[in-house]
Amino acid sequence: MGTFFFYNNRKPRKFNYTPILHDPEEDARKEKLQNRIEEIKKEMGIQPAVSEKKVAERKDFKAEFISQTRHLKKRKVREASGQGTFFSNNGLLIIILIILFAIFLFWLLG
Repeated sequence: MGTFFFYNNRKPRKFNYTPILHDPEEDARKEKLQNRIEEIKKEMGIQPAVSEKKVAERKDFKAEFISQTRHLKKRKVREASGQGTFFSNNGLLIIILIILFAIFLFWLLG
C-alpha cells in the first residue's frame, strides 16, 4: 500500500493531444476566403445581405436544448398550463405556517 506524504505528491498528467490532420491556419484561411467571397457577392447584388446558411446557424439554442430533454419538455408544458411546483403554488402558506409555529414556540417557552 502506498503511503501519503505531503511533500512528495504526484500530480496527474495533463492532457496534451495535438490533432494530426487539423491545421488551424488552413481553417482560418478558408473562413477568411469564404467571408470575402460573400462580401463580393453582396456588393454585386447576387446574394442577399443575410445568407440562409447563417440564419440556419442562428437557431435558438434554448428551444433546441429543451426539445431534446424529457424533463424540460414536461416542465415547459406544466408551466404553460399554469401548473407549478408544490412550493411555488403554496409558498406563502408555508411561510405563514412557519412564522405561526415560531410564534407559538416563543409563547410556549417564554
